[in-house]
Amino acid sequence: MPELIEVELYREAATRAANRTVSSVSISTQKYLKEGTLLTDLQTAVCGSQLVSARRTGKLLLLEIGTAVIGVRFGMTGRLMVDGEATINGLLYTTSEVKQEHIRFVMNFDGGGTLAVVDPRSFGNVELNPDETSLGPDAMHISNENLDRLFTGSRATVKGVLLDQTKISGIGNLLCDEILWRSGLSPTRAGDSLNAEEIERVHRIIRSTIGLLTKRGGSHMGDLQSERHRNGVCPTDGTQLEQTKVAGRTSWWCPEHQL
Repeated sequence: MPELIEVELYREAATRAANRTVSSVSISTQKYLKEGTLLTDLQTAVCGSQLVSARRTGKLLLLEIGTAVIGVRFGMTGRLMVDGEATINGLLYTTSEVKQEHIRFVMNFDGGGTLAVVDPRSFGNVELNPDETSLGPDAMHISNENLDRLFTGSRATVKGVLLDQTKISGIGNLLCDEILWRSGLSPTRAGDSLNAEEIERVHRIIRSTIGLLTKRGGSHMGDLQSERHRNGVCPTDGTQLEQTKVAGRTSWWCPEHQL
């Protein structure tokens, strides 16, 4: 969290700054720049150039500025602010309050206006010219054939495959649990145990779930979300949910209908 849905909202907000010229760039600490990126290099690459466009692959926001690309990862609590306005107020696991000490990255524009990242837990980062080839296809646009190739022959858990950003990008823990719950599949199943009908179902539900939760306002707006706690029950059949660690993440699922 933020996941694909939130970062897409950030992308839309960032486009409001398109065609503006960058006057300066600042960071709260060098640690917020991904290893290999220096502030001086970042400043040289973008200052004096226009923000051409904003795009997204998975959970990575990509700002095209002149001939350079700035990649922004938001970690668990990162939010984008454009001209002092937060794109999302109700982000899960963090406060909606904006404190000066939580502002990690600021891009100022000629004539006024800013694009900034506020990140209380500072798990995100900014990178100059990130390697986009390391990311798998965006979850919203992945084909059924591509998904079939990912599961075929994979001994990783179904959840592990869906969370692996090098295989399919954009799905985080909340979206993954909601997708598998709606698909009727246990997160602990091995990827290569899925048959063609199950893979087609996952493909269809990935798209429909992203679409529905986008309309609702975020990855935390799934039907399963309110029951992700001790003694929580399945919204479909009332069975007490299981809490299991899968692919290193806390997972909630229904042992009755997720098989």
